[in-house]
Amino acid sequence: MRRTAARLVTQFISKRKSTSCSAMVCVVGVLLLGIGALLLSRPVTPPPPESSEKNPPRPDARAAEKALEDETPREIAKAPQKKMREMSKENALKKASPDHPVKSPPKEEKLTTKAGKFSRADTVIGVLMAHKVTRSEIQKVLDSVREKRVFSRIRAGRRYEVRKSEKDGAFHEFVFQLDNERRLRISRSPNGAMVATKEAIPYSIDVVRIQSRIDSSLYQAIADGGGSPVLVNKLSDIFAYVIDFHKDLQSGDRVEVLVERKHLRDEFTGYGRILAAEFVVGNRRHSAVYFERGGGRYYDFDGESLRRAFLRSPLRYTRISSRFSKRRFHPLLKRYRPHFGVDYAAPRGTPVYAVADGVVAWAGRKSQAGKTVELRHGGGYRTAYLHLYRYARGIRTGRRVLQGEVIGYVGSSGLSTGPHLDYRIKRRGRYLDPLKAELPKGIPLPRSLRPAFQKILDERRTMFDNLPLLKEVQASPAAHEPTPGDADKRTSRL
Repeated sequence: MRRTAARLVTQFISKRKSTSCSAMVCVVGVLLLGIGALLLSRPVTPPPPESSEKNPPRPDARAAEKALEDETPREIAKAPQKKMREMSKENALKKASPDHPVKSPPKEEKLTTKAGKFSRADTVIGVLMAHKVTRSEIQKVLDSVREKRVFSRIRAGRRYEVRKSEKDGAFHEFVFQLDNERRLRISRSPNGAMVATKEAIPYSIDVVRIQSRIDSSLYQAIADGGGSPVLVNKLSDIFAYVIDFHKDLQSGDRVEVLVERKHLRDEFTGYGRILAAEFVVGNRRHSAVYFERGGGRYYDFDGESLRRAFLRSPLRYTRISSRFSKRRFHPLLKRYRPHFGVDYAAPRGTPVYAVADGVVAWAGRKSQAGKTVELRHGGGYRTAYLHLYRYARGIRTGRRVLQGEVIGYVGSSGLSTGPHLDYRIKRRGRYLDPLKAELPKGIPLPRSLRPAFQKILDERRTMFDNLPLLKEVQASPAAHEPTPGDADKRTSRL
């Protein structure tokens, strides 16, 4: 290293000699070269290895961290994120100071509710205006519903509710009844828009028992037991396949029914399903049990379906004015002649139902029979409906009809003394007595459903034995059901 420095000095001096430099400059150069040589001659020490941490902690800091790790419970280290978030929220609540209190959620706005029922002359717009709802809000209510027809199909007696803010009286919600099971709720959303939703009416349901003796009519028997005519209609639909209510019921027969009662906010609103019923007609018992798993149909106590291929009668609640006969005296012709049907006397315009599924074989006039509809059914059966006032809409030759579908209306067309229906049944060209004919039965309950049906049957029998009679329930001081006289005076809430 020293030889190299000396050589550099010699070269520098030799170069400077060739130039006109002063002696002072040469001396300065020699001194600088000497200092550089001394620095180069020092031993070089290797640098320490680089640490992975930019700022390595001190030994005392590492010890503190390790102690903190040992004190942390393993459960917290393994806790799910949801639990850790909950702990952090709790810590934040604990640390909240009086200067920075935690904000509580906003309180729900208190609403006032006004309820009523639609009358025949009421409309949605009129009801809302009567409750001082502005026209702009009414328009929002109307615009929130896509099916505008719901506003024109509101029947008299349907319930409604109008809700407003208790603070400033601002309109908030309108709810009205669509039918016996549904209602429409139109309410204000957080962004101010009106939103319409359909929902089930939340009835509370109990079951009561009606038991009565039939003396004058089924209507009177049900009324004596505390029921209403609505139950008579339901019973007629259930037993229409096995009981002819025009001829079978006699004085002294009995009826017993298990029926649901519907209440809304402690107010009686009507009857629900008939769960079970039994008629004692002469020496015969006709039973019915509602079985939901069996297609929502009724079966007798032996598991046989009450639904038959044919109804026992094409009309409801009329009287028989003339029966099937091979020699009957005709009141107009004044002579004896066969009468191959049953005459049901009924008011003009009474609906006539198809007794079974079939195809219209004839729809038109026949001389003495007047306006007539003939249906062709399976198994070689044909039925005829004579002396009609008019046909139901769409009834024409070749059209398929379903059991219970209206095909015409009672009249007195043709050779007739007054409004009535002449109903006839024919099988393979031979007339049958509609009141005595053995008609095809329905489909029995499958074996796989028999255990479940037996369980329901046992429950219904227990109810028949233990439930109080409806008359007793109505007689209690806390019970009150609206009668036809006061039904319009009371205001119910949805």
